Amino acid sequence: MTEDELLYAVLDDKIRECENNNYLSNTNFLDIYQQSKAIQYLQKFHIKHVLYGGFDESERRIVIFLPDYADDDFLFECEDLPIVPLRIDKDNFSTLSHRDYLGAIMGLGIKREMLGDILIDAKGCTTAAVKSVAKYLCENLISVGRGTVHTHILESFNTVKTEEKFETKRCFVSSMRADSVVSSCFNLSRSEAVRRITAGEVYINGIQITKIDYKIPFDSKVVVRGKGKVLITEDSGITKKGRQTFTIKKYI
Repeated sequence: MTEDELLYAVLDDKIRECENNNYLSNTNFLDIYQQSKAIQYLQKFHIKHVLYGGFDESERRIVIFLPDYADDDFLFECEDLPIVPLRIDKDNFSTLSHRDYLGAIMGLGIKREMLGDILIDAKGCTTAAVKSVAKYLCENLISVGRGTVHTHILESFNTVKTEEKFETKRCFVSSMRADSVVSSCFNLSRSEAVRRITAGEVYINGIQITKIDYKIPFDSKVVVRGKGKVLITEDSGITKKGRQTFTIKKYI
């Protein structure tokens, strides 16, 4: 089976689980490519679902399947969510990176699919974890790199303060074609933008695109793998020379 076929098999299994138990079911965490495939697959069959990563603007998310009686608010009123916020507090001496934390966790035998985004701050990091591995990590993750850490589950994702860091930029393009927008937003040559789009590295509002003439709507989130993400926040109109202008928030 291909990776896509394996993903579809997991989705089908979780759909049946939700239907049979008449309650929430969920996948593990999916990366942006897997999410794109899942969204298209589930929309095709009109399957009721929500993507959730715990934090605002989460990149890694799980798919939660909802029974017929549940609406989107039901998920956030539910006290038994399948993922929990996990806090890792470091000592005062270590300087630790995303790679350090991820390496230490995976060194304990935890697969990447069990973890969401890892948010670094001056005192440690916060991540989202599938509930089934959270207690194990609390008991066993006691060091990262050469430093000591304390790992514990937070009460709620609502208690996690995430600070968005971004810069604002005004862009000028001949049209809202994908190759033109990606080139301008990410400071790429047009040929490099074309290469990345046709290689499947560009996502618009979570959906992978491969056509360079795809017209990107305003208020879209644009992600280029390995280059980051931007949010088109404002249609600034047309210049006297007929060029389209718009404003973006580029996350840093």
